[in-house]
Amino acid sequence: MGTMGNCQECRGEVGHLPTVVEFEGQEIFLFNPVVCEPCLLDLCGKYATVCENCGGVIPPYTQVGVLKADDGKKQFVHMNTTCSTVGSAFHGYWGKGELHHFVEIEAC
Repeated sequence: MGTMGNCQECRGEVGHLPTVVEFEGQEIFLFNPVVCEPCLLDLCGKYATVCENCGGVIPPYTQVGVLKADDGKKQFVHMNTTCSTVGSAFHGYWGKGELHHFVEIEAC
């Protein structure tokens, strides 16, 4: 099996996808973007955020539920049945330290 591409961070070869690492007790599987294991761990350390419901970490490149705080800021939760009290009405994609593709579905 040949290389799967080059790491978007360090340009080194990535031999297989998904890239799999363990970070703060969570196993992370990343298909896209192509990132090597050392760079993915580095990105997790720099850009992981805290889940407002369970207090666990949300690594970058993860779908998130979005809560609106009293001060107008957005808070993030894991998109699983335990943490996502927002359902699918407010969700997005946690990237490198910022929210992407935020969707807000208005209730009838």
